[in-house]
Amino acid sequence: MSGRAVTARTARRPRAGGTSGAHSAAPVPLPSPPAMPDTRQSDTEVPLSGAIPVAAGQPSVVRVPVPGTNGFAVELWPRNYQGKSTSTLFVQDVDGRRVLRLDYGWNKTTKSVDYHWNQQRAFSTFGIPDHTTVGRAGRRAYQAARAYRGAGRTLVVVGVGLDVASIVLADRPLRRATAVASAWALAWVGCKGVGALGAYGGSFVGPLGTAGGAIVGCIAGGYGGYRGGEALGEAVYEWAEGTVFTRLPEIPVP
Repeated sequence: MSGRAVTARTARRPRAGGTSGAHSAAPVPLPSPPAMPDTRQSDTEVPLSGAIPVAAGQPSVVRVPVPGTNGFAVELWPRNYQGKSTSTLFVQDVDGRRVLRLDYGWNKTTKSVDYHWNQQRAFSTFGIPDHTTVGRAGRRAYQAARAYRGAGRTLVVVGVGLDVASIVLADRPLRRATAVASAWALAWVGCKGVGALGAYGGSFVGPLGTAGGAIVGCIAGGYGGYRGGEALGEAVYEWAEGTVFTRLPEIPVP
């Protein structure tokens, strides 16, 4: 082989930007990494809210007062009672010493097992003698109260979880927390207030009407109170956030 022969080992590489009989390949841009999704939610349009489960479950945890009865309120759990009660619906005072309760068990008046009212120091208020049997409506009310009172507490817990999640995921957590706190406060007020009106209206058809009106009124008032409190909390936050306080001029002490 002649000395002019060029081997692959001794061949010169083209300089950067130069040519060697063919154009160099243009650089290919690398694709940008995918953007991470923003899991935060706008607190002006909250997809997570405890309004419905809170309102639906409140009657299972709130005492709904019955106007004109000197301290009686509708509840789904006994007060100051040792052991497991066979009753599911209670119209009682805060100590549980005066009570009208819907019960299922042995009735010493009818000598049979049935659904009936038991009362203790409540006859003068409601006019229902002890061991008064109830009809089909009373049986349904007893069974509905038994099923609902446990489910109601579960709904309240779900509502708490949803509201906590809405605060964590909000783009302005403090604003959402203010709205939630206000919503819960007014939901409680609405439940007791509208529930009391429902109990008063239902009392014209008897104790079952009292209890039914209290529960329905509590749900409606709780939902309205929650929504109203939510809006009020947001408005107060926006007002406070946009408020600028001007420092007063100092007055020299003589």
